[in-house]
Amino acid sequence: MTNSKLDSTKGAKIAAIYLIVAGLLGILWPLTDLGPHHPEFQVKSFAFKLGSYVRSNVINLFFIISGIGLLYRKTWARKMAMVILVIGAIYTANEFAWGYAMGNPALVVRLLSFVAVGVWNGIWFYLIFRKKKSRIQQNHGIIQMRSLK
Repeated sequence: MTNSKLDSTKGAKIAAIYLIVAGLLGILWPLTDLGPHHPEFQVKSFAFKLGSYVRSNVINLFFIISGIGLLYRKTWARKMAMVILVIGAIYTANEFAWGYAMGNPALVVRLLSFVAVGVWNGIWFYLIFRKKKSRIQQNHGIIQMRSLK
């Protein structure tokens, strides 16, 4: 079995560090007074709160795993990051809307939250999947430019 690795760009390394830090902060966030403490959440049942925390921590754990995988240049890490960024965006946008509205958000706040989180995750998605030009491609471009002169 081969240990396949991918060529990592500086942007992918920055995105990997972001994924790790975001995952760690996401796990620690509910333990602080800054976590989800709006009244609609507090009146929910214990099972609902537990499910919410477990879902959030699983997503954050996958952020950390894919970030570490990207740092070690594993090919599966890009796919995992893509999936977790999309899944995380759905839940994060909803949580962002609830946090911004400090309760049940209006439709406009919910839509703007999805746009904001989508753009934010899109930046990380781009950094992870951006292709690094190889020296052969760069030299080939130089040779083509010289032949045009």
